[in-house]
Amino acid sequence: MSSTSATTAYISSLQYTSGEITLSMSIVILISGIVGNVLNCFVFTQRCIRSKPCVLCFLLASIFNLIAIVSGVPPRALQSWFMISDQTETVSVLCKLRIFVLFTSRTIASWLLSLATIDRYLISSRNLRRRQLSNRRNVFLSMLIISILSLLFWAETIYCFDANLVGTPQKCYAKSDTCRVFNDLSQSLITTVIPVIVILIFGLFTISHVRDSRQIQASQITTTNSSTRRNRKDERSLTLMLVAQCLLLAIFTFPQAVQKCYLTYTFYQTKSSTQKALESLLFNFVLLLTYIPSCMPFYLYTITGTVFRKTLVTLVKKITCFI
Repeated sequence: MSSTSATTAYISSLQYTSGEITLSMSIVILISGIVGNVLNCFVFTQRCIRSKPCVLCFLLASIFNLIAIVSGVPPRALQSWFMISDQTETVSVLCKLRIFVLFTSRTIASWLLSLATIDRYLISSRNLRRRQLSNRRNVFLSMLIISILSLLFWAETIYCFDANLVGTPQKCYAKSDTCRVFNDLSQSLITTVIPVIVILIFGLFTISHVRDSRQIQASQITTTNSSTRRNRKDERSLTLMLVAQCLLLAIFTFPQAVQKCYLTYTFYQTKSSTQKALESLLFNFVLLLTYIPSCMPFYLYTITGTVFRKTLVTLVKKITCFI
């Protein structure tokens, strides 16, 4: 076999592998994501937990995770499952709209987790004034600010992105060098790196507060009533849920941040067909990985959150009795 034939066969193998990965992962992400986030919305709207400011962040994050999955996965899934052409790759308006909705929803979801971490920090503080800042009004205002800023920030995708592009990782992609560098770096920093850093900083402060409060409680002889103990248990459960979700976000979104930085760094380098095919495979793989934090929270919450499990069981019992 000649060198050219071997190279062609290798590229075809990479393209086939990329298609199989897209097919299998799209099925899992779409089904688990829709089911999980819809159930999240039902649980977080229950009266017993919806009054907590942190739960409002979880609820809105679930809604935007659902939007991100619905806007991002079905076009790729339909193309892989039924060989239906992805119209967002060929129709400019659909391309721009899909990218705008996808980027905005992901950014809002990431920053809502950061907001939830800040709320956990405030509620765990021994300072009364800080604890008083953790309330529904402040959370509503913060969520509104996050949503407006995200919409304004990603409005540039309406100009920058276009369909039917050649020589880019996807046909629907940033159309100029400046747009590509800006969007690659923005996705890495605004949607992943900065929110994770905020989560890490306030998460460490929260852990410190929790340790201090446990030491104080252990040294106290006075007893607390059952309502106070239950409230503390719920707060710890919500904190554990948040930690698990933040770990999920960091693990599965950092590969794309690294890959985006790599694409930016090597943008002007001349690449062989084999290298382009390999980069395309890695691009599709890490892109699908970024949907996992959007589809897995329900299952993480069920495992790690006592208050979430109890509310879910109560909800299921109500539905069963109604049926």
